[in-house]
Amino acid sequence: MKRFVLMLQFLTRIPININLQVDEEDFFEGIIYFPLVGLIVGMFVVSSYYVGLKISGTLLGAVFAVVTEIFITGGLHLDGLADSFDGIYSNRPKDQILEIMKDSRLGTNGALALFVLLLLKVVLINDLVIPNVYPILLLMPVFSRLNVVFVSRIAKPARKQGMGNLFIGRVKTRQLITAIIIALIPSLLFIKIIPAIGALLVFALWYVRHITNKIDGMTGDTLGALCELSELVFLLCIIMVIH
Repeated sequence: MKRFVLMLQFLTRIPININLQVDEEDFFEGIIYFPLVGLIVGMFVVSSYYVGLKISGTLLGAVFAVVTEIFITGGLHLDGLADSFDGIYSNRPKDQILEIMKDSRLGTNGALALFVLLLLKVVLINDLVIPNVYPILLLMPVFSRLNVVFVSRIAKPARKQGMGNLFIGRVKTRQLITAIIIALIPSLLFIKIIPAIGALLVFALWYVRHITNKIDGMTGDTLGALCELSELVFLLCIIMVIH
């Protein structure tokens, strides 16, 4: 339970006023709860979509869903997305890319990536069919975070030190299997997502190869970017399956 609460505090901005005595091992072992944290995030997203739908319709519901996820996570993964795009697509050598990614200032590539991603998420969510939209929005954060666990299992760290090194290259097979089981249990609500799960795994394999070719590994920022991009891939795949 302590490690689950730790992951909630780490991955979200949900106010949990508990002072935990933790160490690096607790972070490392707590990664199995990433999908469960995603499920809780999904509950907030579904609730906000419903509110927006009742007020004005599907478009406002989609906007509320996207904005709520930003608030719940504190924009944690969006920050990683922006930093990753600023660095990875700067056409610089590895060391300079890593320095750019550490810079807190937002560059053009990062700003464009944020704008396009958020716009596409609103458009795709708005296109989802009721009542299918509810299990889709519930499960979207679950499997995006499962992808983070999967990539942490197969990738290597690009830096010698960094927050991402708590997970990257250290995840064991038993942890990945546990995270998969946690993610699959709620997915029984909506069997149509099975093709999307396969698409996410394929995307994760391509993503690791692409990023590794640029910086010889993964970082915390690229994991955050993976989480956001996985949600986009998930929605795109669901739209194609449903329609």
